[in-house]
Amino acid sequence: MTKEELKQYRSIVAELNEVNDRINSNTVHGTVTGSDAEFPYVKHCISVSGVEPTHISDIVLRQRLERQKNKIELFVAGILDSETRRIFRYRYIDGTVMPSWQWIAFQIGGGNTADGVRMKHKRFLKKI
Repeated sequence: MTKEELKQYRSIVAELNEVNDRINSNTVHGTVTGSDAEFPYVKHCISVSGVEPTHISDIVLRQRLERQKNKIELFVAGILDSETRRIFRYRYIDGTVMPSWQWIAFQIGGGNTADGVRMKHKRFLKKI
C-alpha cells in the first residue's frame, strides 16, 4: 500500500456516494400482475425494480470503488501496532479533511510530537 493509494480514500468514499446517488436516481420501479404458484391461483400485484441498462457502468464502477475502499480499510485495520494504526486511521480514514500531524499527535497523546508521529508514519510506509 502506498501513500498515494491511502490519500485516495476520502475521494473514493465521495465518488462512491455520488455513484450510489446516480444509481438510486436511475432505478426503475413498477408493478406486474402475477398469480400464486398453487391452486387456487389467486391473482395479485408484484413490485419490481431494476437499473436502466444505460447505467450498468455505474454498477461496475461502484463495485471497483468498494473494492478499493475495502482494501484500504483492511490495510489500516491490519496494522498490528495500535499507535501506528491510530495514526493511519486519523490521517486517512476518519473525518472529511486531512488532519495535521500536530492534531494527530494531540489525539494520540503520550508526549508525541507532530514530527514524531510523521516519522513513525513515514518509517512504517518505508518498512512495508
